[in-house]
Amino acid sequence: MKTLKKLFLFIAVIGLLFSCSKDDGFLGRDQPELNYGNEEFCKPSNGLDQDRYVTMRVIDNNNHWINLKVHYRIIGKGPVDMVFIPGWTNPLTVYTKQFDYFRDKARSIYVDLPGHGLSDAPEGIEYTQALMADAIYFIIRKEGVHHFIGVGFSWGWKPLQLLESMHPGMITRLVLLDVGVLTWPPMSQATREATYAAQMAWTEANKTSTATEPEDFVEWVQYYKYFPNWLLANMYYHFLAEEVCQPYPWTIPILGIWRAMVPGSAAETKMKLYFPGVEIIAIGGNNHAIQWVQADLVNQLIDDFIPDRPGRRHGPGRIY
Repeated sequence: MKTLKKLFLFIAVIGLLFSCSKDDGFLGRDQPELNYGNEEFCKPSNGLDQDRYVTMRVIDNNNHWINLKVHYRIIGKGPVDMVFIPGWTNPLTVYTKQFDYFRDKARSIYVDLPGHGLSDAPEGIEYTQALMADAIYFIIRKEGVHHFIGVGFSWGWKPLQLLESMHPGMITRLVLLDVGVLTWPPMSQATREATYAAQMAWTEANKTSTATEPEDFVEWVQYYKYFPNWLLANMYYHFLAEEVCQPYPWTIPILGIWRAMVPGSAAETKMKLYFPGVEIIAIGGNNHAIQWVQADLVNQLIDDFIPDRPGRRHGPGRIY
């Protein structure tokens, strides 16, 4: 059981800090708040930042239709569109260190997936990866986005992959940030059930960060301990489902940035199975949230990878 707990603490950034939202006029706030935000920690948007919502109609476990509000933030403008998907339990503020860097380089959409951040998190629905992918699709269609560069942290690659499988051709490039453990061949049902039971029994001590650097990240991750067990366990149970764990035949450019990736290792082999043609970069370090603790390096690597005009050169020998 201890091994299971360590495994899942490893693949999630252990933290939860919610950012403020404002009604942007696209959606009337006419139903009770169902998220786990804390106004004490809200910070207003500034400049080009816009907090928005989109409403989805979903079926609950009693076979009733309900409204589900999904929160996202748009920052900046530029020649390309980028969509940033956080990891398991993380609000979009896990990308705080990217907000300003990409402000003048792209129109960036940061998403609070259902059950995360300021998006609704009602009980009585299943937090499947299909729900996560549908939420992303609703957002990008509302914003008139037809093609975009996807950025996925930890488990954030999986809803992007499912979206691409349902709507091929929308993602033009993919960036992977220390993506989590991949389960193929699929995990047995017995192991999935044991994982669910273990997570349902977690205490605050299980979810307390042991991170020691940097100071602002340590402050950020402490909020993970308040994330409801029923919600995180439900989401992770569906993350392990066989039908969404199968490799996808990607044909687009893919950049993968990890803390560590040993050439020729089983981990590298599995990553190449899941992401054909992936360019693998290992940057070292001890913290899973590389886009936060090593923001300068990660931002530059992503910037070098994304095109902003025809013929732009990215490093020696690379032209897009």
